[in-house]
Amino acid sequence: MCFRVVYNSVGNVTEARKSSGSGEENLDENKRWSVKYVVSHLGTDSLPKCDLINYLQDHADSAFLRKWKLTGSTKSIRKNRNCSQLVSAYKEFCKLYSPVLSKRGSASTSEQTSLVRKSSSSQSSVVSGHTSLDSVEDILKLVRLLYSISTTSMEEFGENADENYGFIIPSEEFSSKKITTKLIQQIKDPLMSSSGSLPSWCENVMSLYPMLFPFDTRQMYFNSTAFGCARTIIWLQTSRDAAVERSRTPSSRRDDQHEFSIGRLKHERIRISRDDGLLGSAIRVLNFHSERKAILEFEFEGEEGTGLGPTLEFYSLVAAALQEKSLGIFLCDDDTHDHVEQEVDIGHGIRAPGYYIQRAGGLFPAPLPQDGSEIERVCKLFTFLGIFLAKSLQDNRLVDLPLSRSFLKLLCNGGGDNSMVPTLPTTHGHASHLSLAEGLEDSCSYEEERESVRNLTTNELDRFRKLEEDENDINKLECELSKVSLIEEDLPKEQPKETENLYEPAIIVTGAFVQQLKELAAKKQEILNDSSLSKEEKKESLHSLQFTTTTGVTCHVEDLGLTFQYFPTSQVYQYSAVDLKADGEEQALTLGNIEEYIHLMTDFCLYSGIKKQMDAFRDGFNKVFPMEKLQPFSPSELQLMISGEQVPQWTKEDVLSYTEPKYGFTRDSPVYQRFVNVLADMSGEEKKAFLQFTTGCSSLPPGGLANLHPHLTVVRKEGEGDGSYPSVNTCVHYLKLPEYSSEEILREKLLAATKEKGFHLN
Repeated sequence: MCFRVVYNSVGNVTEARKSSGSGEENLDENKRWSVKYVVSHLGTDSLPKCDLINYLQDHADSAFLRKWKLTGSTKSIRKNRNCSQLVSAYKEFCKLYSPVLSKRGSASTSEQTSLVRKSSSSQSSVVSGHTSLDSVEDILKLVRLLYSISTTSMEEFGENADENYGFIIPSEEFSSKKITTKLIQQIKDPLMSSSGSLPSWCENVMSLYPMLFPFDTRQMYFNSTAFGCARTIIWLQTSRDAAVERSRTPSSRRDDQHEFSIGRLKHERIRISRDDGLLGSAIRVLNFHSERKAILEFEFEGEEGTGLGPTLEFYSLVAAALQEKSLGIFLCDDDTHDHVEQEVDIGHGIRAPGYYIQRAGGLFPAPLPQDGSEIERVCKLFTFLGIFLAKSLQDNRLVDLPLSRSFLKLLCNGGGDNSMVPTLPTTHGHASHLSLAEGLEDSCSYEEERESVRNLTTNELDRFRKLEEDENDINKLECELSKVSLIEEDLPKEQPKETENLYEPAIIVTGAFVQQLKELAAKKQEILNDSSLSKEEKKESLHSLQFTTTTGVTCHVEDLGLTFQYFPTSQVYQYSAVDLKADGEEQALTLGNIEEYIHLMTDFCLYSGIKKQMDAFRDGFNKVFPMEKLQPFSPSELQLMISGEQVPQWTKEDVLSYTEPKYGFTRDSPVYQRFVNVLADMSGEEKKAFLQFTTGCSSLPPGGLANLHPHLTVVRKEGEGDGSYPSVNTCVHYLKLPEYSSEEILREKLLAATKEKGFHLN
């Protein structure tokens, strides 16, 4: 009986402490979580490592936990983190969070944890209600908007984004580990993936809120859902085989993997001629195979190579042919040459500057008259371009095709909603719309949300709003679209006498020029809206507004002699001028109509002038798989998927780590060491040529040499010396290297071999 009374008393005291938060327990808790106590007792029965790990996980943010590798299960963290590491983490935690913890008063840790758990459970219980679902969706929309603002500021301000803009968050902070894990579980379920029975939330969340998933997971979802049931089954088999291969030790026996394989995709081998008619042959072949699911393999007439190497070579040659200036499908300029133009060899031998379109901003469709004589030919080429890019993504073939960011935005949106594109051009209600780009406005379905946030303006958000409006109207014509020039001979012949010989031979209308006009228009509106000025003062101020040309000459905008016409930047487009409005040739640019000129010029370059081309591109792309499947990716990610690392980078350590010397060579062999030194010292163009020679593709996959599979294997070429050349087997990335006597000879012979066209050194 006495024992029973004591037991009840203890129970009552415990309950009293929990309900009242007595000072004695709080003192014990405060003492237990002091730095001194943790340092002296961590790892003992008084303070097990699990207790400290749980405490930090309950109170620290995700960034802190990732930094100290405290994410995941307590059991795994306890095994991987020793006491000294945990003590260091706790000391930093106390420095960072002591002000926050002190404000919580005397609430015990157990009470705080229980409150957190109660809050989490209450949120979970309310999720089933309609109101809760709306609130969750609102939160996700806010996260999407914050991601958009952060991404835009990062793009605009680069490394100084924090200082200049004030709002930038690393993209990984937006990803959700739990949702990602759940999605991966769904994808890797063979029955659900192969039957196309993934839950609807997977598609909805992936398309509307892709920032919740890291790039690798989005790419995994794309590969498992975009190409149909057969491709999904093969992808699942390949993923499983790769996982088994990674886990297999060198001493373990290789199991017969055919036991678990359902089948393999059909491969269709096509022989094609490597001549001036390559592009025409490629158009016929890919048009025929656009809707067929077989994997295409190419080989060249009169050459020995077969398999992956010649196939990648085919895609590289077609990509080079599409960049020829003479086709007249992408923006280029006859008179203004970009600083990146140089002699290049991207598949057909060395060509002079100007043969290929080389622009720092990348490739973008040239605006053309939509009823002109060339539009049908150009549209057929854009249909082929859509098929070509879709096939390269479907068959996982990297192509060196540097598309502009604006073009990639159109691909990423594909007519649907996508928040991975932060700021998108709009036509401000203009009737002329690009049907593919209609999704650009649709994709900003959260524009009302943006407006509601803009109403709560700060200096930083005001700067973002101005930035967004500028990009929406101009879309960085200088860097991403074109150098739109108005050539003197195409201008109206009757110019004011006072302006003759005043300017340079060609007035170049670039994005910078249009931006100058916008700034002039803004000053005009500022004057008109200034209520402190009288009518005469406004008139005088407007008259004093002047424009400064690229040569530093200041004049009124009327003195530029511009009309409402767009003049092509090259003779390859086969037209002389396009009126931006009815009788545009007769209407001169003035301060009064400057806003209309800016809008019409931008609209023609971005929308009405490329409408049919982009419709044709979309139609060709959709023959292979729906373009909407690209929505989860940002423009930079999509370029990486299409072209890989366009400027290959590697160090000596990378070459040592990701190349394998075999059959006559070891890592200590003098010839192999010379080979490593030569590769490490290569220039960017030499690296691209080396990759083209050894793998059939001039780019590396995302992740660089580490993700080149199979790894490059270097073997000894028997019976050969300084007078012979290396040979390759591109299908398995196999380089046969003679035993050269010096590093200089090795470099000379290797670079000479990389310039050899065709598969004759196999």
